[in-house]
Amino acid sequence: MSIIAIHRGALARLTLPLLVLGLVACGHGADDGGYFPLTPGSRWQYRVERTTMDGSRELRHALSVLDPLANQPADLRVRVTLDGQRYLYRLNDDGIYRVGIERRHGPRSAEDDQQQLVMPRHPVLDQQWQGRSSTAVLESSAAPWETLFRAQVPLTMQFRVAALDAAVTTPAGAFKSCLLLEGQGQADADLGNGVGATHIEVTTREWYAPGVGLVRMERHEQTSAKGLSAGALVMELDDWSQP
Repeated sequence: MSIIAIHRGALARLTLPLLVLGLVACGHGADDGGYFPLTPGSRWQYRVERTTMDGSRELRHALSVLDPLANQPADLRVRVTLDGQRYLYRLNDDGIYRVGIERRHGPRSAEDDQQQLVMPRHPVLDQQWQGRSSTAVLESSAAPWETLFRAQVPLTMQFRVAALDAAVTTPAGAFKSCLLLEGQGQADADLGNGVGATHIEVTTREWYAPGVGLVRMERHEQTSAKGLSAGALVMELDDWSQP
């Protein structure tokens, strides 16, 4: 599963010329995105630590906003990952919506073409909304499986604006006055394959710097099954540039 698909647009959801060091004061964001800039030519690079039942791996993730096509609607933006997967966003007065995913690898899902809110255009404290996600780090190759077993269970997430003045430090620098979103979701599923029926809980925390975008994301997945009990994902901004 693509790391970006986890990130709602968070996923998800892995080299940029501008190295940012020291404290970054997060002022007002770009006119076309604010906390979720979608200016064509923008680029981001992230460091990713992915932890499953098989241990932890360090990865890299990068994405950029494409220049609009001649026949592209004015309110549509397209972000692309290094492997060519495209995420389509629409900017409305009330929020930023992911309206489609164009996958290069793997099967499509019914949710790929469903519009869902990424975040409000002008978020306020304690504002809430729902979105769809799928488990992404519940996997294992240990016994009783002879090959990798991965659980990808769809679930509804409840998101909340937890803070508008959060501070966070990443490899790209220290950011303040940031938007912090928290998410929670749960589902019951029969995973079979020696796991059987299990209860799944997912929590997320995402920090967005105005004019920069996502600077840190934490995701934790837990189940009631001993053989496939937990997984985690941490993504931090390493570098970015904007035109």
